[in-house]
Amino acid sequence: MQMRALIMLAVALIMGVVAVYLVNTQLTRKTDDGAAMIPLETRQVVVAANDIDVGTRLDKLMLKTVDWPASSLPEGYFGELAAVLGDDAPVAVKEIRKGEAVIQYKLSTHGARGGLTPRIPAEKRAVTIAVNEVRGVAGFVLPGDRVDVMLTSSAGRKDKHPVTRTLLQNIMVLGVDQLSSEKEDTPKVVNAVTLLVMPEEGKKLTLAQSVGDLNLMLRNEGDVSVAPDSQITLSSLKTFTPVVRKTKTGNVVQQANRRSNVNVIRGLSITQYKVDDIKTPAASGGAAKTAN
Repeated sequence: MQMRALIMLAVALIMGVVAVYLVNTQLTRKTDDGAAMIPLETRQVVVAANDIDVGTRLDKLMLKTVDWPASSLPEGYFGELAAVLGDDAPVAVKEIRKGEAVIQYKLSTHGARGGLTPRIPAEKRAVTIAVNEVRGVAGFVLPGDRVDVMLTSSAGRKDKHPVTRTLLQNIMVLGVDQLSSEKEDTPKVVNAVTLLVMPEEGKKLTLAQSVGDLNLMLRNEGDVSVAPDSQITLSSLKTFTPVVRKTKTGNVVQQANRRSNVNVIRGLSITQYKVDDIKTPAASGGAAKTAN
């Protein structure tokens, strides 16, 4: 029994020594791996200490510096608060979120006054057009949206019939009335909309207002497509719809008069008129009328 106990004790000692050796080897390997790691290179980058709205003049309390990986530095970053603020602090022309790097293109020049002016790029201009509850898309056009501008006019036409064409496409809205904050999300019927355009586009808008009616078409915020230039005339509204009539000898295609419905709203009463696009009221005896 004594011999058996001695053998077990010896085995336990050997296993303990092996365990200590293995643990020590593992710890030494981790230490060597840690010593071989290359430390991450960083740079000081100025970020927003809190949310900064458009038109806000910056100060030291709004900014702070953080360590930023040198391999992913944002283009146009600032490394010091003094470089951002200068002698006369700039104004934010784009919204800056808390923790977001302060980028050069989101700031005005040093000493620029607040308001709408700093948001106008050097090569562009702001121009205002008159609208109402219909031409302004029922007040759903807000700062930051993009719109197409349509012109309806008979100027320059021998027949004096009006035509509608798209004058400008994908134009940014800078403001509505005296509102320029892109945080606005409540529809508001306004009398004026300010657009960001090139100088030549501004001239077109100015002339167009004097020769016809301007209407806005609101775009999806992600839609940047440009449609081919075209115009709609009165003849474009008179469309013939082919009607196929089956016969024993085959299909006979006939031209049918297309009829359009026009709803006239008077208060809470809606009256629907069915208008024949081909026949004139004198020839057809007037339009059919259906009251709803």
